[in-house]
Amino acid sequence: MKILVTGGGGFVGNHLAHKLKNLGHEVLVNDFSDKVSNHSLDFDVFDFDLSKYEHFKQLPKDIDVIYHIAAQTSGYIGLINPELDVDWNMKGTLNVCRFAKETGVKKIIYTSSMAVYGEGDFFKETDDINPISHYGVSKLCGELYLKQYKQYGIDYTIFRLFNVYGYGQDMENLNQGMVSIYLAQTLKSKTVEVKGSFDRYRDFVYVDDVVSALVLGLESKTNGEIYNVATKRKTTVGELLDLIFKTHDNPDSFEAINIGQYDGDQDGNTGDNEKLKKLGWRPSVKLEDGIKKFYNEVRKNNE
Repeated sequence: MKILVTGGGGFVGNHLAHKLKNLGHEVLVNDFSDKVSNHSLDFDVFDFDLSKYEHFKQLPKDIDVIYHIAAQTSGYIGLINPELDVDWNMKGTLNVCRFAKETGVKKIIYTSSMAVYGEGDFFKETDDINPISHYGVSKLCGELYLKQYKQYGIDYTIFRLFNVYGYGQDMENLNQGMVSIYLAQTLKSKTVEVKGSFDRYRDFVYVDDVVSALVLGLESKTNGEIYNVATKRKTTVGELLDLIFKTHDNPDSFEAINIGQYDGDQDGNTGDNEKLKKLGWRPSVKLEDGIKKFYNEVRKNNE
């Protein structure tokens, strides 16, 4: 199949694009130039802003499936600049749907977020959704656009990602990706700055496991379905920091300090994954192993 991966120069999108290529698909990538420069030799790259519909004319008209991964993914950035969520997450998704309708794309596979649920502890796909952040609202809006465009014969599958981590995350961006934020700080300092309570908790999923879930979206039996991509494991910020410190030779030499919190940050969330398991998916990388793997890849790349 001919598959377009929006956000294919980013963290999850690039891992996914390589996986799809290895499976024998013809893969096209859309992203901004600063993200695709390292991957341009691997794929046909279309460098444009998804919020501008006139740019879509660059794309071929015979695409079979779109993986819509591109997004502004930081709750904190969405708080201080909500217009980015509107442009990238709302307008961008609407434009992907418009393009799919006009060119006969058969299916859109969309990465949504656990942020659509809002406050709570353990979420199933059938639970009420009540986002408390601009980011969560914008991702929910994307889900609703996909459901609306189903009337035009465009199938969809929605994957609500919990906290994804792993090699390839932007280690320079200290506003997005809890594992990468803390790990990046330990590579430069003995003091880690933490926004929010150490008792907050998340459900961390290694990027390879996320990609293996997303690939299942190509199966027709997933049409019109929503899946949590989660491990069901609750890990507090304090526990996460301990695991990150232990990747270093002298873990006791590190300290973490609280620097306040920001509105819209969920206190905690974990996800039920039983629905996804019915497709044969299982999380294969434990958090302890994933953090070590992430750390080793970063160190090797910096040598």
